[in-house]
Amino acid sequence: MRHFWKDRPFLENLNLGEGAKGVYISIDVDCLDPGYAVGVSHYESGGLSFRDVMNMLQNLEGDIVGGDVVEYNPQRDTPDRMTAMVAAKFVRELAAKMSK
Repeated sequence: MRHFWKDRPFLENLNLGEGAKGVYISIDVDCLDPGYAVGVSHYESGGLSFRDVMNMLQNLEGDIVGGDVVEYNPQRDTPDRMTAMVAAKFVRELAAKMSK
């Protein structure tokens, strides 16, 4: 039997970028479950939640020098641009990490 995540505490315990110099972060929005991001070209059923990615971003350490958020497809987004707002929050979080 295949198990997806029974619980997700391991995401908060990752040592992401710790001690690294010149870290570049790229976030593919299509890693998210379609419940969080429909405005993508390729859906990932059972993908990460918005909160999963935010937890990873907030736990990043090291010398973060740049980043991007990719794979947003406005033609497939909801009328209220839900996926665009999710992507914008990821960009804001990356910018905050780079400004430290």
